Formats: sequence, structure tokens, C-alpha cells
Amino acid sequence: MLHQLLIVTALTPPSAHVAPAPRVGAPGPRAGPAHMLTPVGVMPFRSPLQKTSPPEPNPREHKAEACILPTTPREQVSSRTRAAGAADGGLELSPPPAGAPLEPPPPFTKDFSKPMAVPAAGIEAAVEVMRSGRLFRYCAVDSQVALAESEFAQMVDQKYALGVNSCSSAIMLALMVVGVAAGDRVLTNGFTFTALPSTIMRLHAEPVLVEATDQWTMDLDDLERKAAASGATVLLLSHMRGKVADMDRVADICQRHGLRLVEDCAHSCGVKWRGRQLGYHGEVAAYSTQSDKVINSGEGGFLTTNDGGLMAKAIYLSGCYERRYAKHGTPPPKELCEAAMMEMPNLSCRMNEVTAACVRPLIANLDARVVEYNDRYAVVVNILREQAGDHIVVPEQLPQVSSVGDHLNFYLRGVTAEQNTLFHEVCTSMGVPVSYFRSPVNARWHVNWRKYGSPTYELPQVDSLLATAYDLKLPPYFAAADFAHLAQVIAYAANVAVGRAGNADVSI
Repeated sequence: MLHQLLIVTALTPPSAHVAPAPRVGAPGPRAGPAHMLTPVGVMPFRSPLQKTSPPEPNPREHKAEACILPTTPREQVSSRTRAAGAADGGLELSPPPAGAPLEPPPPFTKDFSKPMAVPAAGIEAAVEVMRSGRLFRYCAVDSQVALAESEFAQMVDQKYALGVNSCSSAIMLALMVVGVAAGDRVLTNGFTFTALPSTIMRLHAEPVLVEATDQWTMDLDDLERKAAASGATVLLLSHMRGKVADMDRVADICQRHGLRLVEDCAHSCGVKWRGRQLGYHGEVAAYSTQSDKVINSGEGGFLTTNDGGLMAKAIYLSGCYERRYAKHGTPPPKELCEAAMMEMPNLSCRMNEVTAACVRPLIANLDARVVEYNDRYAVVVNILREQAGDHIVVPEQLPQVSSVGDHLNFYLRGVTAEQNTLFHEVCTSMGVPVSYFRSPVNARWHVNWRKYGSPTYELPQVDSLLATAYDLKLPPYFAAADFAHLAQVIAYAANVAVGRAGNADVSI
């Protein structure tokens, strides 16, 4: 079927749509045209007759500059960051880049939805488990789960690792072992996956949602304020999409406010802070091996810690009974396990043998795959930088972070709501299914958590950011040419949206 995208060629020049750009954390404009987007999001809907007032200065603005499409996930790119062009802080957008594609590239036809395949070694091990009938983790001392626990602990450089049936289970157990109980308040990200507030509420505790920065990390200024005001004693910190806040400052805030830190590393296998796998700042960390992650077992997760007492409690909470702790890959000392056996209930969150068989080869080759992910990611961002101009902004990691480029995350800057919608339609129609975070059903937008009965919080920074925020999985089974192709489609869609390209005839 031939689908004609009708593009309005007489769009107002992009610069006419750009309101003065408040930094994240600063108050937004008091009024503005209906549906108008600021450089990092959408302003409240107001009458078109109202006038726009400049943003008030914010003395505690976010310190890191927005990165315009780094060439690698960890590279600091300042050469394309536009200096403020006016006293009010407005950003001067670049003219259309010389290499901008004015004609549409061919539609992208490959499937993004396929998960990463299990390596042959994992398939063989899983088949052998099924032939043996020993699918239960406690059938043998050297079970697949026990071996996976030992190997995962070594990978993340922690003493203890526990295999469980999901990252959500790992988070729940982590919160329980650090003492979260009914009625407690738990600080957590306002921009993350629904599993975090849901897990807190599962324990009959209350999530206290913290704002996000334009780098997609927790706003530590807002954390500081809410740590002082909320009475919370636990911080559940999500490294959403592998984006890492200043962990030195996080540790300092936790120390000064008496917060116990639990790290959600669901998106962070392979991501490092100062050269060490993320997850060691907290007392406990949780990792995911769900299909969309860099370690794929369909469902699964790990809990890690350096505290033997906490691990002993987690082992029994996960489904250990009697003295089967000896069949774990990294068992704590006997006396700690014996004490936990008499104290903790059994919640049956165990990892099974088939899951562990699938996981083990992916743990072993993760470092090599990270290099491949980052090489492919660099292809995408280089093309976007060359062809899309400054209307696409990729979050910048701090220099202490070594990233994993398994997803492309970005937001549009200086576009109207109509242009944002058009961008999404063009990408989708041309076969690149960028995921829009602020859709009415997206599980990562806090507004959609209210159906679970979660408390209502005003998070204007999160709402502003997500108004034009997108995510795209970069499948490892694509060829190098595929990454260049999909980047060209995204760049073309951005140029269409802001009037830099003409009509598109797209075959679907």
C-alpha cells in the first residue's frame, strides 16, 4: 500500500518556534501558545492569546551541558553545543546542515522486535537440562543457577549474587532486606519503568518520585530536597536506560541524610562507573536478564551485594528452605544463613535451571559484545549529527561512565507538538518504530502509574523532557549497513518535521 504523507511546506521557520530555553530544574515559561514545545519539552496547554514570559533564572541549574549527538556513548562533545545567543538564555539553532537528506531514504524493512538469540552453548546446556529433568535449582550443588551466580558475582565484582525469576523480584527482595515495611516512604525516580513504583507499593510502602534532568538521570537537587522533607530512609535509584547520575554525589547525599541505597541496574549490565561495573555504591543491586536486555533469558534477574547478612536473608526470601543455602553459587557464612533460615519467609522467586543455562554464555561474552554495541551506536549518532542538525539531542554521560550503546535515546528540541507528531509518524511509516515515552499507554510515564493507585506527584521536568523523548532498541543482529540506514530514516524524519525536506512517498 502506498501511503502519502502530506507535509506542510510552508511551516514556520524552526527558530520562530523556539522559546527561551530554561535549564532543567528552572521554572518553565508562565504562558505560551497552545501545544508549543520548549527545547526540552511541552509547555502546559494555554490560550493562544496569552503572551510568553521569559523563564526565571535558576541558581541551581543542572551543571552538565546537553550533548548534541556524541560520536560514542561516553564521548564528551562540546563543539556542537550552541552557546546561549541572548541574555535570556535562548539557544541559537544551527541552519540546516549541508548533508541533510532532502529526499527520503528507502523504507527500513527489518524487524526490530526479535530478541537476541541464545548462543549455541546456552541452547545445548538448556537442552541437556531438559533431557535430565533436573529443572529445579536445588537438584545439584553445581547446578546451572549456582554456576551462573558465581559467574555473575565475578562479572560485577561483588561477593554475592542470587539468581531470581525477574529483576522486579530482585528489587522487592532488596527493599525487604534493607528494612522497607508497610507505611514507609521510598525515594525513587520519577522517570523509570513502572516496575519500581509497583514494587514499592507491593510492599504497602509509598514511592516518593524524584525529578529527572535533561540527561535522563535523577535530579540530585530534587533528591536533596525530598530526602530532607520526606522522612524516607531508603533510596531506590534507577539507572534508567543505562544513564548514570553523579554517583559520588549520590553517595554523599545518602550518607548525609541517612539513606540506604538500593540500585536498580536493570538497564546497566556492562555499564561502568570509574571502570567498575555499576551497582557497587548501594548496599544491594538488582539486574535484569529480560529479553530486551543485553543478557537475555526471557525473564530473570540477579541480586548482588557485598553484605553476607543481607544475602543470607535474600536467599531465604527467594525460596531457599532447610539448609539448601549450600547449593548456592556464592553462599554467605553458615551462621548468617542459619539465622536467616529462622527469620525470613519463603516467597518462591527462584531462578530455574533452563534460565541459568541460557544466561551463562551471555555473561561470559558480555565485554566483547559491549564493544560491538558501542561501535554500532557510533555509526548511528555520527549520521544523526551530520544530517539532523541540532533538533535531535542525545543525553550525555558523565566522563566517569563507560556506556553500553544497546539503545538510542534522544529528544527533539525546538519543535511544536504538531512537528513532534509528524516526526513520529514519518519514522514509524518508514519502518523505524521509535518509542514515544509520553504516550497514553507508555509504562515509563508517571501519569500512567496512577491507575495502580500510586500517589500523585507533580513532575514538570519529567513531563517536559518526555514530551519529545524517544527510545529505539539497536538490535545486535542487524548488519552495519542497517544501522546507517535507520539513522538516515530518523534524520530524514527530523528534517521533514521542521520543514527541511519535502513530501514523502512511503511504501508500507
